[in-house]
Amino acid sequence: MEKRSKNIQTVLNILQDEVNGDILSALKKMTKDYTMTWVDAGINGNQLFPTTKKNIQDDMKEAYVIKGREYDIRNIAEGDGVVFVELIESFPNQRTKKFYRTPLVLVLEMKKGKIRTGRHYLDPCLSGKFLTKAQIEKAYKNSRGSQMIIQ
Repeated sequence: MEKRSKNIQTVLNILQDEVNGDILSALKKMTKDYTMTWVDAGINGNQLFPTTKKNIQDDMKEAYVIKGREYDIRNIAEGDGVVFVELIESFPNQRTKKFYRTPLVLVLEMKKGKIRTGRHYLDPCLSGKFLTKAQIEKAYKNSRGSQMIIQ
């Protein structure tokens, strides 16, 4: 197993915190001025580039409560002060237990080993569908496959 940089390890750890529903641990990995922007028009198509609320804990309470979340890390790379993660996010609909699976990319800018800001790239039309693993794999032709699963 290759040695990971501090920034990459921080990103992997915060994804694990989200899977575990551990808001307090995740907050320790973010700067005080942390923001996340979704590079899309929002779920309803009417909100260009939605971003986190001023009180990040309110946003985290919505996401971190979901049980059964999984991150399939396909690629992770870093540059000077930035980490890029290509992954498949999966989680069950809490009512029907059918799984949402969404391929996405995170671009996370780092400051002193913490996440300062980021952009979340995905196709919102795909995120609302119950895609199968076989359907998702069509996007990864000739790819080297999963690098790790965070569950």
